[in-house]
This record gives sequence, structure tokens and C-alpha cells, in this order.
Amino acid sequence: MAYTEKVSLNGTALSFLLYECLNSVNCQEGFLIGDVTSQITNHISDSQNDSARLDTQIVIRTVLPLPSVSLFYLPTGTIKEDTLSEILSSAATEVVGWYKYRKNSSIKPTFRDKLISKGLQKYFEKYHGRKTFVSCNVSSKTSSSGSTHTLIYRFGKINCFDMYEYVDDVTANLGEKLTGYKKSNRVSPHCIFNKIVKESNVQSDNTDEAILKIQEAVDVRLIKEAKIASKNESSIRELEAEIKLMSTILADKQVSDLDKAYKKIVEEKLINREVEMAQACVEALKSPTTLDILSVPNILIDSISGNLSDGLTCTQVKDNEVEERSPTPVRMMPTLNYAAVLKKNSDAASTSKSTFSEDLITFDVKENHSKPILINDSPSGGGSSPEY
Repeated sequence: MAYTEKVSLNGTALSFLLYECLNSVNCQEGFLIGDVTSQITNHISDSQNDSARLDTQIVIRTVLPLPSVSLFYLPTGTIKEDTLSEILSSAATEVVGWYKYRKNSSIKPTFRDKLISKGLQKYFEKYHGRKTFVSCNVSSKTSSSGSTHTLIYRFGKINCFDMYEYVDDVTANLGEKLTGYKKSNRVSPHCIFNKIVKESNVQSDNTDEAILKIQEAVDVRLIKEAKIASKNESSIRELEAEIKLMSTILADKQVSDLDKAYKKIVEEKLINREVEMAQACVEALKSPTTLDILSVPNILIDSISGNLSDGLTCTQVKDNEVEERSPTPVRMMPTLNYAAVLKKNSDAASTSKSTFSEDLITFDVKENHSKPILINDSPSGGGSSPEY
């Protein structure tokens, strides 16, 4: 008997899948939720011979994205069944495949992807009873200008020969190739409506009563699902409020930690600077610097006192006697150099500390030969004042 397999997904499921993939940073993984239906159909060929064919359709309703990559398998491709059972719990019966998204890469499955698909098919075979587990490889590319985004996806599965093969997919109103009448979608026996009909024990003899019973059962189930949805929405709002509060507390804590760290760094810098200054002072006291006056050019020292005062001191040459200069065409201006800063040397007695500096200040001093003042101390007649 011939058989065919194809994947069918509506526009909502496809948009949700692409939305989750594009909002991820680099890679994204998750599971495909849906139903698997099979039907045997007779096809008449040109030779007027009936041939039966098994048509299997994998209908994808939604996706279940995972928070991180490599969550349910090891780097070698081995499935972690304990983690997988904790993640899926009651939704394991509705899982029909898994997907993997890689940005700017090929959609061709790697060797590890094939091992993962094979392990998942073996794990979910106990829920479906058939090897109908599919995988979807998704990738995206962007043009150099960033104006065009291209999304590529393709489905595949491990066949009965343990070989990976691609499976055709059909999306409603998107590349659908139909030449004849459009057939209605086959309903899975595991869908909710079939469960409601089976639970209501409807008898096919009385149609009116059967419809009323089904309607009542549907209303009861709808109210039950609405209560569950309301409870889930309230829990989601509480979790969002808690996350917002935790984010605010964490932000305040980070600000306070940064402030404390900054103050600590500033204090350490001040302490290190004070320590360096203290060490420099101790070294300066242990080995005082000396200034070789003879090595300083053009310095005039008072021949009488021979002492240098603190700070900026001026050495002056005092002329006690006025000597007559021979008339010369050129007058030489004596030059005086002054030590700007002199370090003070510590003495046990009352000697002051002399501070030395490398800067020298040069002054040009002009000799003013003023007229000598003559004071006549001898009193003159008539009690007149002294003559100048």
C-alpha cells in the first residue's frame, strides 16, 4: 500500500513560530503542538485499477518555545528523558515535532540534529504509537542594506530506514497547490470535541436530543475552560507584578552597590596618596638634598655676611665707599641670580631648614650713584640749621 505524509499548518501557527524565532538572540528551540490523522483513500488510475493509499496528515496548531537551547539533550545528542518529562508534563500527548532556529545559517540538519530527532521519535512513539515525529529547521537572512528579511524553513523526519527525509508542508493560502475541490480538514479522534461527544453518551436515534446534549456538554466544558483561563490570567498578572517589583529592587541595589564601590575607590586613592606623600617626606628627611653653590653660574654672595636667607633672598653688595670711576664708553651691568625655592634642613638646634629649587630668577640691578649727603655737624653762628 502506498502512503503519503504531509505537514499542514495554518497562518496563525506559522506566524507564531516565526515570531518566536525572530525575537530570539541567536538560536531558539521548541516543540510543535498538534494532531496526527490518517485516512485510506482509493485512487483510480488510467488502467481502471483501484489502488488504496494511506494519507497521513500532521496538523500543527501552535508551538511551545523553550527558554534556552540544549535544555533537554546532551552535547552528544542523547535525550534527557527526566528533563523532558518535567518540561512537557501533560502536553506530551499533543507534541508532534520539534523545531530549531539558527540565524544566518543553512537549514540542512546537522548530524547532532538527526540524532536528536531520532531520540525524540523514539521517546514520543509511546504516546502516538507511530513514527510520525517531524522536525522543522528555520533560518533567517538579512540583506546588506537591512531592508529585506528572508525566512527559510523546511520540515523533515526519520523514516523507517533510519534515514532523514524531507516532508512536504502545506500552509493555507500560502503556496497551496490544489487543482480540484478543497477538502475539509480531517478531525483528529483525540480532539476536544470528540472527547465531549464521547463523554456525553449521545445516542444516534434521536437527533434533537443528541444536539441538545452535545450543546449542554459544550457549555459546561466552555465554562470550565473559562475558569481555568481566568485563574491562569490572574496568576500571570501576579507574576508580572512580582517581576516588576524584583526588577525595581534589583536596580536600586545595583545603584547602591555602585555608589559604595565608587566611594571605596575614592577613599583608597586618597589613602594611597597620603601614604605616598608620607613616604616621600620620610625619604626627604633621611637624605636631605644639598645645593652646590659653586656650580651655580653668575651668583653673587655677600662677602660680609655670606648667609642665604629663607625663600627668595637677595644678596646685595654694599658699597661703603664711593669710588670714582674712570670715564668709559661702556657700562657693565652686574647680573644677580636668585635661588627660588630652597628645602629646609632639619637641625636639632634653632637652625632653619633651607629649601632649594631648580628655578633661578635673574634680576638686572642698576647701580645708582647718588650724590653723597654731607652733614655739617659743627654748629654755625646764629643757631642756623645744618647745611645739606
